[in-house]
Amino acid sequence: MDQTYRTPGWLTGLLIVFAFATALTFGLFLYKHAEEAAMAERYHRLKNEKTALGNQKNALEAQVPLADTAIKVRDDKLAEIKADRETADEDIKRLLGEHELAMKATAEAYDKEGKTFATLLEDAKRRRLEVGQQEEAALVAERDYDDRRSKARDGIEKTATEIEGIRRDTRRQNADLETRIKELSDRVSQLTQQRELNNRDLKSDGQILAARATDGFVVIDRGHQHNLRKGTRFVVFNRRGGRNTAKGAVEVVDVDARTATARVSEEFDGNDPLVPGDHVHNPVFDPAAVKTFVIAGDFERFSRDELARFISESGGKVEPQLTTSSDYLIAGDRADAALTQASKLGVSILSEDQLLEFVRYRPEFAVRAGMIVVLAGKFTAVSKGKVEDFIEDAGATIGGDVESGVQVLIVGEGAEDEVAQARLLGVTVIDHSQFAHLARD
Repeated sequence: MDQTYRTPGWLTGLLIVFAFATALTFGLFLYKHAEEAAMAERYHRLKNEKTALGNQKNALEAQVPLADTAIKVRDDKLAEIKADRETADEDIKRLLGEHELAMKATAEAYDKEGKTFATLLEDAKRRRLEVGQQEEAALVAERDYDDRRSKARDGIEKTATEIEGIRRDTRRQNADLETRIKELSDRVSQLTQQRELNNRDLKSDGQILAARATDGFVVIDRGHQHNLRKGTRFVVFNRRGGRNTAKGAVEVVDVDARTATARVSEEFDGNDPLVPGDHVHNPVFDPAAVKTFVIAGDFERFSRDELARFISESGGKVEPQLTTSSDYLIAGDRADAALTQASKLGVSILSEDQLLEFVRYRPEFAVRAGMIVVLAGKFTAVSKGKVEDFIEDAGATIGGDVESGVQVLIVGEGAEDEVAQARLLGVTVIDHSQFAHLARD
């Protein structure tokens, strides 16, 4: 008989408990393992995030100075904008004020024009009345003219007869004039040829500094210091194509120390006017000649020594006695003997005032209170500071450039351009050597 083996119940229960415990332990092992793996993964992720955040922190810290600079620039711009806004507000207030003043002035001008218009209307009414009276007078005059016309017709008929006789005489005279014109034409041809010959001998005695064609005057670089006198005539020429060409003639009308103004008396070709740089020539004029003066008598304004100094500073020579070589006698009071001798020797006689005009010593009289005086050039005879002090003591004002409104120009060396401008504007020109006495004071 087969015998069946049966597992005990307790063993089966034990096996079941062991299997359940094993499964539970394995499940817990898997759970813990998965939890540790998740924690490790989170650790690595957090570590990477920490590294990234550290890098970002460093980058942000590097941006802080730049941000501070940008903030400062923004604050400066805001301050500048605020200042500009305040300036703009002030400008707007100023412009509004000016606009109000302009509107007020405009209103006053309109009111003034309205009053003027009303006055003109009244004047127009009065003038219309005057015109009516004049028309009536014109009608009366016209009737009188009719009578005169009738008488004039009779006179015209008589005059026509006389004119016919005059025409016959005129035709005869024209024939004689044509013959004369032919003779003059031949003479002009001869003179033209002679002028060409004379042009070859022209030499420069000076040059034109400035020319004003509209007024017919020029300024030349010769004056009292070159022994130039009023009335001297010059031929104006220029060198072209290797030969001298005469262009016209000028006559000196005003003389200063180093320059003179001359009137254009003749211009040979209107298309070839006198211009700066042209030369002037006079066969008698000698800028190197020294004029001799003798002083005799008593004088009211200056002593003999002062007059002698004026003459020397102007390029002249003072001699103690009259001789045949003397050019001028400066005669004062009680100079009868000297006057008699000068008449015998043919020496020209000048008074004190004429001498002052001759040597152009006029600074005390030319510079007066209220005038504008300009100084130009290099001062060698006296310092510019002493001249400026003299001008201020006289009550005058020292200006900068030679322009309209200037009354006096005091010049030194190298001031030819300023002298030319002064001549064109009619400004009085005084050489600085006229103030040389200030250097001795």
